[in-house]
Amino acid sequence: MNNTFNINRFGKILKHDGLNFFPNIILALAIIWAIPVIVFLFTSLMPSDETTQLYDPFSRIDIISTLSTIVLIIAPARLYKTCNDPRKGIVYAMLPASTLEKFLSMVFYCVIVTPIIYIVGALAIDTILALLNGPYEGFAVSYYFDTFAKINAVFERDNITIDESWILYYKSLSPTFMIVLSALGTLTISSIFMFGNMIFKRHKTGKMIGILIIMFIIFMIVLINYAVHTEVLTHNIEDKAEFVKYTIFLIMNAIFYAEIIVSALMLFGVYRKIKTQKY
Repeated sequence: MNNTFNINRFGKILKHDGLNFFPNIILALAIIWAIPVIVFLFTSLMPSDETTQLYDPFSRIDIISTLSTIVLIIAPARLYKTCNDPRKGIVYAMLPASTLEKFLSMVFYCVIVTPIIYIVGALAIDTILALLNGPYEGFAVSYYFDTFAKINAVFERDNITIDESWILYYKSLSPTFMIVLSALGTLTISSIFMFGNMIFKRHKTGKMIGILIIMFIIFMIVLINYAVHTEVLTHNIEDKAEFVKYTIFLIMNAIFYAEIIVSALMLFGVYRKIKTQKY
C-alpha cells in the first residue's frame, strides 16, 4: 500500500473532515450570514433616499467580499483548532491517513469548501433580501463575478477621473488572469491562517493578525520612504496616464508573484508541521 497517498484512505479522511465541517463552523457562518440581514432590517426601519443609494449591488458586493475574507481567516482555527493541541491533537494524529492526505483535506475544506459555501449562502440571502423591495437595489449576484464591472463601479462611486485608455487597459487584461489572481488571493489568505493555526497553541487567529499588522506597518514605512524619495521622478514624466498604467501593471504582477511565493511557503510550513507535530 502506498504510504504517501491512497485514494480510498484519502476519501475516508475527506469524509471524516466533512462530517465535522458544519458542527465546527456553522455557528460562525450563521453569524456572518446574519450581518447583511441585520443591515437590511436596520435600514428598512430608517428609510431615506441616501440610505437606499448606499446599498446598491456593488456596495453589497464589497460587504460580501469583506465578510468572505473574515470567513477565510477564521476557518482554519474553527475546523482544525485541536490538531496541534498537546492532548486533544492525539485524535487527529491517530487518524488512519498520511501527512499528505491530511494536508490535502485541510486545504480542500479551508481554501475551497468554506469560501464556496459562504459565497453561495451570502448571494442567496442577498437575492432574497433584494426581492423584498427594501433598501437593497438590484442583485449582487448579477455583478459578483464581473471583475471589470466592479472596477468601473469603484471609479464611478469614488468620482475618480479616468481616460478612455485606462478603461481599454483594464478590458485588455485577460479574464483568466483576473480569475487566477482572485483564486491566488483566496489561497494566500487561507494558507497564512492555516499556518498560524498550526504553529500557535492559543489565540491562533489573533496572533497571526498581530504579526500581519506589524509586517504591514513596516512595509508601509518602507513604501512611503521610497515614494518620497522618488517623487521627483514622477514630476518629470510627461505622459502620466502611461505612467499610471505601467504602475498598475507592475503592481498586479508583483501581487501575482508575491501570492504564489507566500502561498507556497505557508502551505509547505503547514505540511511540515503536520508531519513533525509532537504530542
